[in-house]
Amino acid sequence: MQDIPDDPAIRKAEMWGPPPYNDETDPVCPICGKECKTIYTQDGDVVGCDQCITLWEASEWCYEHREENNS
Repeated sequence: MQDIPDDPAIRKAEMWGPPPYNDETDPVCPICGKECKTIYTQDGDVVGCDQCITLWEASEWCYEHREENNS
């Protein structure tokens, strides 16, 4: 089965409730309070946004944190 993304109108309704919206303001992350374009969730809970979460390549992160894992 193909994972088809929701229409942007559905995603807006999930985030902000039913219309009408004030499209003049950008969404704000509930974690850091900054205006953002993408909000990340895990198991339905917000964990951050494109402003407060750092994207890592898995191999780079494992290399950077190998000392912590060997302690």
